[in-house]
Amino acid sequence: MRKNKLFNLASAALLSASIGMTSCSDWLDLSPIDYKGAGDFWQTEAQAIGNLSAQMSAFRGYCFQSVIVYGELRGGAYTRSTNGSDGSSLDYQYLRDQNLSQTNYGIGNFGGYWGLVSSVNLFIANVENANYFSSEETKNYCLGMAYGMRAYYYFLMYRAYGGVPLRLTPEVENGNYDPTTLYMPRATASQTMTQIKDDITKSLEYFGDQSSFDFNGNSGNAKYYWSKAATEMLAGEVYLWNAKVTTGDQPATRADLATAKQYFENVTKNYNLSMQNDFTDVFSTDNKQNSEIIFAFKFDENETTNSIPVNNLYGTITGNTIGKAYDSNGNLWNNPLQIPGTQQRYQYSNALWYQFDAEDTRRDATLLPSWHDAAATQLRGTFTCKNLGSVLESTGFKCYNGDQPIYRLPLAYLSLAEIANMEGDNPNVEHYINMVRERAYGNNWDPSRHGYTAGSFVENEVAILHEKDKEFVQEGQRWYDIRRMSISADCGELDHLVFHNEGHIAYGLTITDNMKDVSNTPWEEQTPPDIVVEPILTEDLAFRVLWPLSTSDLNNDDQLKQTPGYEEDID
Repeated sequence: MRKNKLFNLASAALLSASIGMTSCSDWLDLSPIDYKGAGDFWQTEAQAIGNLSAQMSAFRGYCFQSVIVYGELRGGAYTRSTNGSDGSSLDYQYLRDQNLSQTNYGIGNFGGYWGLVSSVNLFIANVENANYFSSEETKNYCLGMAYGMRAYYYFLMYRAYGGVPLRLTPEVENGNYDPTTLYMPRATASQTMTQIKDDITKSLEYFGDQSSFDFNGNSGNAKYYWSKAATEMLAGEVYLWNAKVTTGDQPATRADLATAKQYFENVTKNYNLSMQNDFTDVFSTDNKQNSEIIFAFKFDENETTNSIPVNNLYGTITGNTIGKAYDSNGNLWNNPLQIPGTQQRYQYSNALWYQFDAEDTRRDATLLPSWHDAAATQLRGTFTCKNLGSVLESTGFKCYNGDQPIYRLPLAYLSLAEIANMEGDNPNVEHYINMVRERAYGNNWDPSRHGYTAGSFVENEVAILHEKDKEFVQEGQRWYDIRRMSISADCGELDHLVFHNEGHIAYGLTITDNMKDVSNTPWEEQTPPDIVVEPILTEDLAFRVLWPLSTSDLNNDDQLKQTPGYEEDID
C-alpha cells in the first residue's frame, strides 16, 4: 500500500497493548483459549480504558515534533548560525531560515498524525453506543477525552497546513481496504476549522460538569490524561486563533474572541489550579503534576525519557565548552549536566538571554550562559538548563525524566492578557502580565521597577510576546505567537508579528556586539554579522506561514493538492 494513506495499522498496536487476558466464561465458546482478535475487543469497560491509556502513550511519542518542530523552530528564537557555541552542527537549518519548499518540507504526511486520528475514530465508533460501562459518567468522560484529543490533532495540522483531509470514521478497521475509495482530498480551511469546533463542542458536552483530573480513580497519573480543563484550554486557543488569523477561506472572526475569553476564564476558575511559588518548582521531578499543570506528557526513568532537553546542552563529543569556555563565576567550564556521548543540536539566540532582567528568576532557571572571558562580558552562547530531570539515586547517572508540560496555568493568564489587549482593556493587560511577572521575580519583585505599565496596542502585544518568550522556552509557543499576534487590533492578513520587526527576538533591546550569535571560535577572531532586527518572514513569502507537502506525499496520493504558494516550488 502507499505510505501516506489516511489510515494505518497503528490502532491495531493500540488494541494489542490494551487487550486484557480475561478467560472465556462460556464453555460453548469454541474460540481457541489463547485467541484474541478484534471481535474479542470492545467488550468491557477495562478494555476501552486500556485503549485510552495506549492512545495517550502513542500521543506522547509525538512530543518533540509537536512542541519543538511545529511550535518553536521557525519562531525566530533559535540562532540562525550553522554551528552552535559548542562546535557541533545545528539541526533544521532550513526551518530556522524559513527556507521551506516541496523538497525542504520539514515533516511529511501532515505530520503523520493519522495513526492517532485513526485510533480516536475507532474508539468513538466502538464506545458511543456501548452498554458495558459501569456508569454513564465514566463512559462520557472517556468520550470527552477522545473528542478533545481529535480536536487537538486537527488543530495542530490546521495551524501547519490549513485545510487537511478530514478522516472521521475508522474505514480500514471497518473492512474497507480499497485504495481508490480511501484516498481523500484536503478539506478547505473553513471545513477543517468547523470540524475542530464541532469536536470541542462534543468533548465538552460529554465532560458535562466535570472539574476533576482524576480519570478513573487514577490520581497518580491524573494530569497525563486528557481532561475537560485540557479541552477548555484547547478551545481557548482555537477561538483566539480564529479571532485573529485568516487561513485560506476561513476569515478571522472577531466574535470568537469573547468565546476564547470565556474558556480561558473557566480554566482559571473551575479546576482548583494555582501557580507555583517558585518557577523552578514547576519542573521539579519531585513536584510532578503540580497545581499549575493542566496537561503534560509523562517521562520517567522506567518508561521513556524526555528528548527535548537533551540536545540543547553542550556535548561531550565535541568538547568545545568544557575546559575552554568560562561560566558566570569566572571559572573554566566544568559543569556535569550532560550525558556522555551527546551533542548540542539546538541553540537559542543570544538575544533571548538579554531579554531577561538579571533579577528575573526564570533566566538562570532556563538558560546556562558560557562566556569567552572570565569577566563574563562577552557571551559565547547559552544552553538550556530548564527541565533537566534528575540524577538517579539508584545509579548516580543523569536522567531526563522531567515531564513535558503542554498546558499550564500561566498560558491561560497571558492569553487573557492578549484578549484584553484586543478589547482595549489596559488594566487587565497589566493585571495578567504582572500575575506572571510577580512569580518570575519572586523575592526580587518590586512592582514599581518590574511591573508592566500598559501602552499602545502594539507595545502591549510585544510585551505579552516577550513575557511568553521568557516563560515558555521549550514549550512550543513562539511560532504560533508571532503568527497570531499582531501590530494592529484589526489583524489584517499581513499585520501579524511574523511580518514585522516587532516579532524579532531582539526587538526592544539595545543591540551590542555581545548579543551576536557566535561559535566557539575565540572572540577576537570573530567577524560575526551585525544583528539586523527585521521580520522573520517578508510579505512576498507570506505563503510560507503554512508548511508544504512533500513530493512523496503528492506522488503517493493523487487526491492531494499542494499547499497554496508552493505549487511550482521544487527547489
